[in-house]
Amino acid sequence: MNKKLLFLLAGFLVITFSSSAFAAVSLKRLGTSPFYSQALKSEADLRTMVERNRADLQTGFAKAGNEELFSEFMAQFPTAEITSITVAPGEQLEWMLFRKKSPKQIVVLKDVTWDGGSGFEAFSFSITKDGQRYEFIVPAVCGNLSLKSTARIAEPVAPAPTPAPVIKKEPVQAVTETEERKSALGGPVVDVGLAQQFDPASYIFARGGYEFPLMEKLTIMGLVGGYARIADNDGDDVAFIADALLTYYLTEKMFVGGGAGIWIGDDDNVDLIVNLGYLVYERPEMKTSIFVEGRCEADELISSMHSRLAAGLRFQF
Repeated sequence: MNKKLLFLLAGFLVITFSSSAFAAVSLKRLGTSPFYSQALKSEADLRTMVERNRADLQTGFAKAGNEELFSEFMAQFPTAEITSITVAPGEQLEWMLFRKKSPKQIVVLKDVTWDGGSGFEAFSFSITKDGQRYEFIVPAVCGNLSLKSTARIAEPVAPAPTPAPVIKKEPVQAVTETEERKSALGGPVVDVGLAQQFDPASYIFARGGYEFPLMEKLTIMGLVGGYARIADNDGDDVAFIADALLTYYLTEKMFVGGGAGIWIGDDDNVDLIVNLGYLVYERPEMKTSIFVEGRCEADELISSMHSRLAAGLRFQF
């Protein structure tokens, strides 16, 4: 096997992981994944938005790690003092909620810095709990509820004199954890990467297709694409592939997969495929994972000189 290519693959994975997994989110524009369907023009619009999206807000608080704050938020918000502010470039937010359209899900981005060309208009209000003041902002253009900061207060704030209105429980609006997790799976998929054939031959490859959810953590993918040889003399110069893969999500970030594929080149073969991957970066409209994959002929398995070991990036939209 080409040792230089293996070192290249290892470096490729290290650089990708270190540059993406630990980077704070720099947000340059709003409105691409709005939490609310229309711009908020008044305090009344903001209160309507919160009332109509109670279930999705509860999901967002849980994903942000502030699940215990949600009930206090809903109790205090109807009487909270709301002001209009301008959020300047460079200001930071602890987290921001987005609504992903396809597949429908609530996404939370943490450690967000506003890096747009100018400031944006927003509504601001505070909620208190257990001696902490939680300052929230909501951009008027999109309704993306955001936690701006958390600070300890000297004394507990006295409860508001006017009791909070009774909140009606509306059945069928709540989303169960299983249903929300299932809806988060599926959508367009694109894979790119490098592969080494035992023969030997070095390849670059790309494939794209769609992921369909089957169960809570299980999906099936249909992918088509091709391999192009970039080094060594054995193996096909160019090959076309059509793959079908079952993918099981061990956690929200780690997945394993397996399936079969067709290799169409100088010699046509049916291949068996196994892979392992990890989510390293997530935006409202795209997830980026790194993965390693083994591919070998079905009739000879790993004894075949046409077996291939690959590493690459998976983009899910």
